[in-house]
Amino acid sequence: MAEHLRQPKSLISTLFTILILLGAAVVLSPFLLSILWAGIIATAFWPLHCRIRTRFPGRPNTAAFITTLVVAFLLVGPMIGLIVFMVRDVLHITTFLRLADKQGVAVPDWLSHVPAMGDFLVQKWKEYLSIPEQISGLLRDTFTQRLGAIQGTASAILLELLGRVATLFFALWVLFFFYRDGSAISIRMNRIGNDWLGQRWRPYVSHMPPALRAAVNGLVIVSFAEAVILSGLFALCGVYAPVLLGTTTAVIAFVPMAAPGVLGILGTVLFLSGHGVAGIVLVSVGMLVVMIADYLIRPLLIQGGTHLPFLAVLFGVFGGVVTMGIVGLIIGPVLLVLLVVFFDEASHAHHHDQPESIN
Repeated sequence: MAEHLRQPKSLISTLFTILILLGAAVVLSPFLLSILWAGIIATAFWPLHCRIRTRFPGRPNTAAFITTLVVAFLLVGPMIGLIVFMVRDVLHITTFLRLADKQGVAVPDWLSHVPAMGDFLVQKWKEYLSIPEQISGLLRDTFTQRLGAIQGTASAILLELLGRVATLFFALWVLFFFYRDGSAISIRMNRIGNDWLGQRWRPYVSHMPPALRAAVNGLVIVSFAEAVILSGLFALCGVYAPVLLGTTTAVIAFVPMAAPGVLGILGTVLFLSGHGVAGIVLVSVGMLVVMIADYLIRPLLIQGGTHLPFLAVLFGVFGGVVTMGIVGLIIGPVLLVLLVVFFDEASHAHHHDQPESIN
């Protein structure tokens, strides 16, 4: 009789727990992205916080505040500047297109010298950019109004990005508390994990911090540093919309030979337009940056922390971004690491279940 009563009670207890978790998720839903980013950043930079904490023994608030400031200075501040400059480049492009539609833009002299495609590009430029209102006719609408809408959209995107910046600042605020109370939070999570998963908890939780650090360092920080360096290089060489093109080149660098292809095209354009030295500098320095960042530093950081093949990391990155957005850039590879741990766990369990052979 007691056993029959225990089962409904267990079911009610489980439903009660689920309701609490769902209710908390609903209440925290406006802040989940900030909390998630704060958790990722806190885990990635936890070794740095440990070093700072040793210099301020008995002063957890001071250590947490200094670590948060360092993270803001190294990561968030430059990221905000990069976003603002990218939006500015987009506005410059739409302004150029509106000018071309209003009064026409002459064909550049170097365009006809482009190998294999020079005549085709000149023809298309004359067809759409040299004669006023040609693009308007192509779009079957007033192109000025359409581009005005695009500029309005760019302004709306800027406002959205400013909202994301606010999210980052809120994440920094949460990050301070994660650093201050991180040890206590970790102890509680380990207790809950051990109670719920038993022996399975330790192998999973031991792989999470290195995987997160490898994903942040190898994907976010390397790509961000590469975008900043390439944007500065493009600006020095006189490339149009340098921050937008530099960031785009850093993003598509995950695809093999994509970034060198972009550098080759931009170098060719500079060379044909009479800026041969700038073109050579752009290609040579840009190739050096891409080779070091994408073919040396990134694989070492990622594979050293995740023990995943680089192709599996790419699948995790692209799949995570498609399914979860920008957070999936980090979560995707980490989930694949946990999948590898699961396979290792299953293979060991299968090995132990095998009967010993009798000779």
